[in-house]
Amino acid sequence: MSSVDGMRRLAVIDLGSNTVKLISLDFRPGHGYRHLDQLREVVRLSQGLQAGGPLQPKAVERALATLATFRAYCDATGTERIVATATSAVRDAADGAAFVERGRDQAGIELRVLSGEEEAAYAVLAVANSFAISDAVVMDLGGGSVQLSEMRARRSVRGESWPLGAVRASEGFLKSDPPTKKQLRRLRDAVRDTVGPWLDVMADADGTRAEPGALPWIGMGGTLRNLADAWQQRSGHPLELLHGYPLPAGGLATLTDELARIDRAGRAEVPGVSADRADIIVAGAVVLDEIVRLAGTDAIMVSGQGLREGVFYPELFPDQPHHLTVDVRDFAVRNLMRLYHLDEAHPERVTRLALQLFDALADRLGHGPAERELLAAAARVHDVGMAIDYYGHHRHGEYLVLARPLPGFDAREQTLIAAMVRYHRKGRPSAGSRAQLLVDGDEKRLRDLTGLLRIAEQLDRSKAGRVDSVACRVGPDVVVLEASCSGDARLELQEAARRSELLAQALGRTIEVVAAATKA
Repeated sequence: MSSVDGMRRLAVIDLGSNTVKLISLDFRPGHGYRHLDQLREVVRLSQGLQAGGPLQPKAVERALATLATFRAYCDATGTERIVATATSAVRDAADGAAFVERGRDQAGIELRVLSGEEEAAYAVLAVANSFAISDAVVMDLGGGSVQLSEMRARRSVRGESWPLGAVRASEGFLKSDPPTKKQLRRLRDAVRDTVGPWLDVMADADGTRAEPGALPWIGMGGTLRNLADAWQQRSGHPLELLHGYPLPAGGLATLTDELARIDRAGRAEVPGVSADRADIIVAGAVVLDEIVRLAGTDAIMVSGQGLREGVFYPELFPDQPHHLTVDVRDFAVRNLMRLYHLDEAHPERVTRLALQLFDALADRLGHGPAERELLAAAARVHDVGMAIDYYGHHRHGEYLVLARPLPGFDAREQTLIAAMVRYHRKGRPSAGSRAQLLVDGDEKRLRDLTGLLRIAEQLDRSKAGRVDSVACRVGPDVVVLEASCSGDARLELQEAARRSELLAQALGRTIEVVAAATKA
């Protein structure tokens, strides 16, 4: 973050039916956040849980021991605040209240048991703050349950939960390894009988029936992430990021069928499948696949964020209506910038100058609002690689842009932003090994936008803000960039002219950079 002032430390614990997870974050409300650590332990709390029955003693002990370990971690790291939730296993158990009391007394963790509706609503909040999408169906498959939520205008308007999570569905339906065709059919029948009616009542704003597949589908949970990872590896997807990745319905069906034909040991060897999930992934895959079939959607986009992030957002955006960031993409870019810049003044000046150049030349270059937004994003993060070292900072910056998801941007857009960062100093812009993600016209977009970024960067070369603004005069053979300067900006004008070749080629004209006026 750009300042330690107002920074807080928080741990969010999610006690699920299969795993207990903790994320540790530093954050400044309304400003930005940084992930510090993540802990995960498989406890199988719902193992052996019967409808209306108690939690099994061994599962309880595993969960309590893990909570105690997580509490010790929080104490050791000076975590100021812990927010801990429990979901379907504790919610459905006859002795759920007693377990919560033991968690408080023995582990020092105060658990909040979420209803199915609350769990679904937090899933929607995570999606609404990490996808640039207003309307969608959000699916969360955990160990104990699967939730579906209808998101409209970035808010949950309807949600429901069913006890068909990967652990429960495995124990309830798939008795052999590998499962029989009859067992698989029974599980699919159960999904159709329970989830199907919920899909049938989806409606548009005017009350007419809506086809579920007409909305984007966004899913979360370890089972889906494993399956998406496996399909990415099989299909040779060049960007190893799962958030926002559209897992094709056909790919999901293929993996479900293949995993159901082999035993647990074989599934554990499948690239992308975690060994500790190999015994339950078939049931989870069948539930996902059957819901996708019922919905008629072509793909399900993977969310790398889930319940824990949904619980975190009210802490991050306490003053925003419904705890929603105003602009997902803008916040994501600014958060990345703030992770690596102590001083935001230079990237903000470069952004302003780059957009002034764009606005003056966009029509001649044939670009519009989409390209303008990509240029602004690249300008704000062009120097993040300086956090590693000056030498090679363009390469370091490309790595940092691609090292984590950039919420709201798809893989193609993130690739273009990273390539602009990579070539903001020199060289012929290229997406390299990720070129397959680009579409027609993207090579020109990349060259043109990088040309604008190079000049804007040099107009603030000293990082002293000597160039206040820039205007353009376009002639038949020459484009004159008139820089309004404060003080001696000879270095900025000289270096901007030296780095103007890429833009000159795009415009088919030579470029001159001159001082429009000098202020005392």
